[in-house]
Amino acid sequence: MIFNERLKELRTEKGLTQVQAAEAISIAYRNYQRLEADGNLPNFSNFVAIADLFEVSLDYLAGRTDVREVNGGALPAPEHQIMLEAEVDVPEGTEDLLRRVISAALAAEGVDLPCEINVLLTDDEGIHQVNREMRQVDRPTDVLSFPMFDLKPGEKPEAGDEDPESGLVPLGDMCISLERAAAQAGEFGHSVERELSYLTVHSVLHLLGYDHMDEGPMKRQMRIHEEFILDKLGITREMEEETP
Repeated sequence: MIFNERLKELRTEKGLTQVQAAEAISIAYRNYQRLEADGNLPNFSNFVAIADLFEVSLDYLAGRTDVREVNGGALPAPEHQIMLEAEVDVPEGTEDLLRRVISAALAAEGVDLPCEINVLLTDDEGIHQVNREMRQVDRPTDVLSFPMFDLKPGEKPEAGDEDPESGLVPLGDMCISLERAAAQAGEFGHSVERELSYLTVHSVLHLLGYDHMDEGPMKRQMRIHEEFILDKLGITREMEEETP
């Protein structure tokens, strides 16, 4: 796996032993040994600590790019078109929040073409209907994602994927139950803003090919990206309740 190969290479270049590297990122020596041996990605905080130690990007560590620099060669952010439709009353500020989160998630994943994403904000009854009609699943849920492209994790839309009329890449659609988001925020003990942001990031990653059906490495990879994006936005589980 690319991660452990790059970890070994970076440690060697820096002239550190495994013991020294483990101490630098504050993990047990045996745990560090396992990272270099099997290549499984560490938890989010350790992943970030490793990237900081060796001054490389998370994408480089994960093998998604060969560019080591954290912000190397950054181009102006593309102007995405985020179309929001609401079937229920939407609290003030929610639409601005979702646009900001979607744009940040696309930027974090290196999407450099302007995209179009359609978002339906509804309640449990509304998302239940969508789930039944589109997926033949007869129950409500919190968020649904309908990608336009069959991407793999780390892949991005390419030139030529744009709609010839709009010039935008039709990345896909998402549907969010505001009712379920509020209920889950109460269950988990964090803000509605945090829950809505998490569901939105989760959906964007699905549109970009990430999945968690195996409940193993794929789910872990997706969770690392989710937490990284939310952390960049300053949205944490501990943040105080704000108007979403």
